[in-house]
Parts: sequence; structure tokens; C-alpha cells
Amino acid sequence: MTKRISSNATLQALKPQDKEFVIADRKIEGLNIRVRPTGTMTWIFRFQIGKKHQKISMGRYIRTNPERGMTLEQARKEAGRYRSWLENNKNPKDELAREKRAQEEAKTFDDAFNSFDSNRLSKQLRGDQSRTIYLRDIKPFIGGVKLAELSIIDLNKVFDAKVDKDGNRMAGAIGVCHKIINQVINHAMAMNMLDSHPAPKQKAKDVGGGSKVTKRNLTFPELKLLLASLDDWRTDPSNIRLVRFLLGCGQRISAVLEMRWSELDLDNRVWLLPASSEERHTKSPDSRKVPLSDYLIELLREQRKSIPNKRKLVWPQMSSDKTQEPAAIRSLIKRNLPEDLERFSPHDLRRTFISRCSEMGLSIVAIEKAVGHQLPAMLRVYNHHDYFDEQLSVMQSWGSKLDELAMVNVVPLSSKKAALASP
Repeated sequence: MTKRISSNATLQALKPQDKEFVIADRKIEGLNIRVRPTGTMTWIFRFQIGKKHQKISMGRYIRTNPERGMTLEQARKEAGRYRSWLENNKNPKDELAREKRAQEEAKTFDDAFNSFDSNRLSKQLRGDQSRTIYLRDIKPFIGGVKLAELSIIDLNKVFDAKVDKDGNRMAGAIGVCHKIINQVINHAMAMNMLDSHPAPKQKAKDVGGGSKVTKRNLTFPELKLLLASLDDWRTDPSNIRLVRFLLGCGQRISAVLEMRWSELDLDNRVWLLPASSEERHTKSPDSRKVPLSDYLIELLREQRKSIPNKRKLVWPQMSSDKTQEPAAIRSLIKRNLPEDLERFSPHDLRRTFISRCSEMGLSIVAIEKAVGHQLPAMLRVYNHHDYFDEQLSVMQSWGSKLDELAMVNVVPLSSKKAALASP
């Protein structure tokens, strides 16, 4: 058997045996290659401090592709550092530990985010949104702060900056920032980049996060008021149809605003909603079929007449085939809200769909499937029926109810004439 490692050819010639064995390097004293019966080859550095023998595991040598592991040249260079420390009466293990501490202390919050992004965020359906929020709202304040020095004061700088033009704290924005920061910190702790959380007991509500409208849904009387007011809204008719469609379909606003004509089959009453991706934020890993009621189909046919055929989006911006921002729709609602109607968001219309359909006694399973929710517990595991017909029944009943609520507010023309003719 070879007694010393002299070249890469020597390493390539080593074969595993029934028992583990070690071969020393000819050039660097203390450098060895350990070969296990499985064929695994590991570089180790052996040395002695006083009467105590010690060793350091350095890395693997991969025979089939040396560049993927630690090559002979790399091992000799690293072992040379260890040898130099020994010659200066320093323990290589202590020096390596000191280097590691220095490296960890030098890591910033941005380093932790990049690690989190690479390992977890990049695999999430809507990771790009969190990445955008981090770069815009978090990194400018704490991206350059060293993890070892990160404090609750640093975190509060992010939250204190999220105020509107009147100085009021923006609860939703603060809540999202708080969530992302905690995800990054927990990841850093799991990766041994950080020893402890700088603010372990801090909740989003403690710094002004959270939302006061998370349970908001419109009652039937409120729906009557809303439907009666829509024709008077100061906006393009297309936007009025959009609000009606959001109310009638129960889907997320991002999915509706990104809807394409190519996804619609009006003859078969189906909207094929694709899986979530960089282009489509549907919040679902799978595509699904959304049934279209008569109410929704009528709105879509009216919309088709008003949109140039060359446009791909169903609800584009007025001047281009670009997706409208949810914030623009929130502003539209706020600007045209009737005086007697409590403020609501586009997402509250989805909550209204679920709440009022349940109040009507419709199938809760069909309602949940219609809005794209997962069925609970073991139903999700064993029940793979798509409930398409049942979903369509829910959509039809809800559309008819909306038509009924709208008609209640219409006074027949003959009644108006009779009222004028009476003394």
C-alpha cells in the first residue's frame, strides 16, 4: 500500500478496504487522508499539544469529482496554516474557533435575509412579495446592522417609519414587516448565525401592527346600500363591473386583477384559475376550475365589449394592458363609499361572500371549495371530489341573491308615473 500522498494520482489510486485506514501527506506534516470501507475519503490534520494528541476534520476528497470537495492543493494550503500556528505555539483548534466567532460577529441582518431567501423564501409561492417588502421597508434600516449587535431599538426603527401622511401608524404594513423580520431572525438562530432573539416577546400589536378590519363583512342591508350606490360612483363603468365581479365570485383580488381572457370558457361556464407563480399570485400550488354563474357571465360579456380584443387582461388599467394594483381598488372604494356604509376593503368582499352564502344555508363544503380553501383535517387527505356542480350551485344562488338585492332598490317606471299623477 502507498505510504505517503505525493500527488493527485496517488489519491485516485487509493481503494477502500475492509477496515478504515489513514495515509499521510508527503509534503505537509500532520496532513492525512482517511479512507473508510464505504469509500468516503476525508482530510484530517493530526497534531500534538504537550502530551495531548488532537485532530481536525477538514473536508472530503471526492474521487469522482475532486473540485466538488477539498482538493489536494486546498488541503495542503489549509494544513499549512495549521502548521504555522503550531510553530508559533498556537492551538489550531483555538484559532479556528476564533476565526469562526469573528466571521459570525461580522454577519449582518442582510446576510441572514439572503440565507433565508436562498433556503426558504425562494421556495414559497409568493416569496417575491416578501422580498420586495424587505428591500423597500426593512433593509434600509437594519440591513447593515451586525447580527451580534441587533437590538430591539434597531427593529423599532423599521416599525416607527411606517406611518401615513398624517403620522398615523400603518397597521398592515407594520404587521407584514414584523412577520418578515421574525422569519429571518428565527432562520438565523436555526443556522447558528444568531444566539438569541433581540425581542422575543414583542408582538406585532405591541408596535402598532394588526388590522381593525380583519373581520369586516357586509350584511344584507349593507349590500343593498352598496349595490344601490354603484351606478353613481365617479369612475369608469369597467371598475364598477369589477367591484360587482369581486362581490359575486368570492375570489382573491390579486387573482381577479390578473385574470386573462384566455383562462375563460364562457360557454362551459368555467374560469381556469392557474397555479400561483411569479406572474399569477393565486396563492395556490395547483390550478383549479372556478364555476361562473349567470351573474358573473353577464358581467364578463359586458366587459368584453368594452375592452379591445388585443388586450390579454380582463380588468386592465384604463390606458394600458397592465395589471391594476389592489391599492388602486381600495382607494376607489374609499373615494366612492356611501356615507352610511362602514369602510371595507376588497378582501372584505371575499369574506362577505363566504359569510352571507353560509347565512343562506348553502353547503359550507361547496362554499369553501368555491373560494379555493383547503378542506379541513382528513377530508383534505381522503376527499378528492372537485364539487364543481355543487360550487356552481352556490355561485348561482349567490348571483341570484345579488340580483334580488339590486332589484329591491329599483322603483318600476309605472309606479313613478302613478305617483306623479296622483293629487
